[in-house]
Amino acid sequence: MKNIIFINLMVLLIILSGCSPVIKENADTIQLWEQKKSQLNISYNENNYPIKIKNINSKNEEFELTYKKPPQKVVAFWQNSVETLIALGVGDRIVAGTGIPDKKYLRPEYREEYSKIPYTGLQNLDIETITMLEPDFILGWYSTFAPKVAGTTDYWNSRTVNTYIAKSSAPTKSINDNILIKPKHSLDEEYQYILDLGKIFDRKDRANELVGQMKKEISFVTEHTKNINKKPRAIIIEFLGKDISVYGEQTLAGDILQRVNGELLEPNVERFSFEQLIDLDPDVIFIVITEQHYGDERMYLDRIYQNKALQGLKAVKNKRIYPVPLYAIYSPGIRAYDGIRIMAQGLYPELYKEK
Repeated sequence: MKNIIFINLMVLLIILSGCSPVIKENADTIQLWEQKKSQLNISYNENNYPIKIKNINSKNEEFELTYKKPPQKVVAFWQNSVETLIALGVGDRIVAGTGIPDKKYLRPEYREEYSKIPYTGLQNLDIETITMLEPDFILGWYSTFAPKVAGTTDYWNSRTVNTYIAKSSAPTKSINDNILIKPKHSLDEEYQYILDLGKIFDRKDRANELVGQMKKEISFVTEHTKNINKKPRAIIIEFLGKDISVYGEQTLAGDILQRVNGELLEPNVERFSFEQLIDLDPDVIFIVITEQHYGDERMYLDRIYQNKALQGLKAVKNKRIYPVPLYAIYSPGIRAYDGIRIMAQGLYPELYKEK
């Protein structure tokens, strides 16, 4: 019966995608999942359940869900979800993991476990596909739980499927027709994300360890730079066609840069120009690379290095322009550690020469 369900799922994926699967199947997918399912050994401390976890719903409202036991069958959207679950030691619960362009962008130690996930790919899954996978938990971004994407949180919660949205993916919140609140994203959100998942999956010790690694890295930098006379002046940008977007103090990237003792330039600006870049003359420039352009870092660096008008910039002369993958600074989960290291090394390369 299970084999029939998975065969139907494969056919449905092809139909929905117009002759190409919505998600890629690993080799011998049906046998892989059947074997994996039979080997699952879900052990947990029953004294830790039931637990209540606060999160947000599809309306960006805070609410609370009860977990009677750890999830056993998970659909995970985007890299932060997949890698954080693997890091917590529960990657064997993932039946589908989407949003990763290629496993080479995962940490090397997580790639083998990722390869065992029955369904992987970059595209989103629709409601019908998720339903056929029969999950008891769905983990994703705010945009994941839209009616025309994976379905709302209300839709799944009413069907006894728990959901969790990474709060760092939440958009501007409307209080009424005239007031909009733009959320300030910070490392604290990522810490809470990891700790919450640790509670949900009965992996609290491992979650505390992962968060502790990030805090230790920040402490290392701040301790060794507390007596500097002048912080490195840095700006974080992303190329959007001909426009330049700036990551300010409301963003996680801006928060990380300030926590590792850098001076964040243009903290309240969203758009930028090369002329303004010349006027600022930053010591360091970080360029965010989105998932569609992983591997194209050199092209984006050269947009500054090879621009004749920018040759006078200190960051150009001193070769202090660094790419930052989106997975390290936007709703990154455990990969926030990478964001911390990239920015800390860019600001204070001398600290890492012997580390």
